[in-house]
Amino acid sequence: MTDRNADLEQYAQLLIRLGLNLQSGQSLVIKTEPIHRDFALLVAEAAYDAGARYVQIEYSDMRLQSIRIRNSAEEDLEHLPGYFNEMARERRDEGWAALSLVGEEDPSLPTQLDPASLRILQTAEYRAMMPWRESMMEMKQQWNVASLPTPAWAQKVFPDLAADEALDRFWDEIRRTIRLDADDPFAAWQAHLADLEAARSTLQDRQVRALHFFDPTPAADGKPSTDLTIGLTDRPNWAGGVGGLGAPEGDAAGDGSEETGEAAPVFLPNIPTEELFTTPHRLRVNGWTRTSRPSFPFRREVEEVTFRFEEGRVVEFSAGEGQEIYEQFFAVEGTRYLGEVALVDVSSPIFQSGLVYYNTLFDENAACHIAFGQAYPIGLVGGAELSPDELNAAGVNKSDLHLDVMIGTPTLNVTGHLSDGAELAIMRAGRYTPALMG
Repeated sequence: MTDRNADLEQYAQLLIRLGLNLQSGQSLVIKTEPIHRDFALLVAEAAYDAGARYVQIEYSDMRLQSIRIRNSAEEDLEHLPGYFNEMARERRDEGWAALSLVGEEDPSLPTQLDPASLRILQTAEYRAMMPWRESMMEMKQQWNVASLPTPAWAQKVFPDLAADEALDRFWDEIRRTIRLDADDPFAAWQAHLADLEAARSTLQDRQVRALHFFDPTPAADGKPSTDLTIGLTDRPNWAGGVGGLGAPEGDAAGDGSEETGEAAPVFLPNIPTEELFTTPHRLRVNGWTRTSRPSFPFRREVEEVTFRFEEGRVVEFSAGEGQEIYEQFFAVEGTRYLGEVALVDVSSPIFQSGLVYYNTLFDENAACHIAFGQAYPIGLVGGAELSPDELNAAGVNKSDLHLDVMIGTPTLNVTGHLSDGAELAIMRAGRYTPALMG
C-alpha cells in the first residue's frame, strides 16, 4: 500500500516543475471540477513554492451546465460575458500557464444532455477564449492536461469491483502511467522523453511526407478496418513529449530559472504522454479508418465509428447510436478535416494495462490517433510565426473545435512515404520498428 498523501504531493510537484515548468513570476490558472478542489490546492501551493505570481482556480461544473441547458433558450446558450474574451487576451499577453485537471465526478451526466446544446456551449467558450487558446496551441505558453480518478470514473473502468476497491485500483494504474512508481519519477520521465526524442528525430530527419495506416483486421464489410493515407504539409515538424518553442536554462524538468527571450520554456502538454504528432495537410487525406476506442464529441461517449475521407474531407461516417452526436460535431466549420495525426507504440504502459479509460487523455496515449478540427501550427516548421492566411495556404486546418479519435491497434502497420520517394517502416503490428528507433 502506497502513501496516497505523499503521492499526491509528489504529483503536484511533477505537474508544476515538469509538466508546466512554471517560471518564477508567472501566473497560473487551474481548471478543474469541484471534486478535485483539495488536489488543486496542493498544486497551487507547489506553484507558489516555485515562485508563481498569482494562482487562480476555475471550477468547471457539468451540473451547472446541465441546469443551464435545461432551462435556457437556444439563443441564450451562445451568450458569454465580454470579460471572457478580455481575460483570454490578458492571459495571452501576460504569459499565463494553464493546468486542466480532468476526471469527471459523474461521467454519465453528458449523456443526459442534448448534443446540439452542448455544441453551442462548447463552441461559444472556444471562440471567447480563442486569443489565449491559439497562443497555447502555438506552444507559446505552457499548458498541461493531467487527471485524477473519481469514484464514478473508477467504477466505469472497473465495473466488477466495489466502489472503494475500484478507486484504489484505478489510482494504482494512474500512479504507474505517470511514473510515480519509479524510485525517481523525474529521472524516469527524462529517460522516457529521451526515447521519444530519438523516434521524433528519425521522423524529422528522414523527411516523412505522408503516412499510410493499414490494419488488415477485417471490418464488418470484409475490408481492412483501416486503409488511410494522410499527407503532411510541405515542411512538417514532428513533436512529442515536450512542448514549447525554447528551452529554459537547465533541463526539461525545469529548475525554476527564468525563461530566455520570449519563447515558452520546455513543458509537457500531457501527463501521461506517449505520442509523436504532426499536422496533416487538410486536403491530403484519403481512405478510411475505424475507431479502436471510445471517442467523446461534446463529452458524449461514442464507440465504433467509421470515417471515409476524400481529398481531406470526411465524406461519409457511421457512428451507430452516436450518429446524431457526430452530425452535430461535423456541423461545426472545419471539423470534417484533420488537424493532427499522432503515433503511439502499443508498448505504452497505458495500452499494456489492458484497460479502456473512457477518457481522451489516457486513451490517446494508448493508441495511434487522428484529430478533427483545429490544427497545431507547430506541426509546420515555423508555423507558430505564420499569419492565419499563411497557415491556410500551407494546408493547416482551422476550426473552433479539436477532437481526438483513436485508431491504433496491435495489428496496425504504419509506413512513411519520404520526400525522396523512398519508404520508411515506422510501425509494424502496433510497435515502432528498429529503423525508427535508430
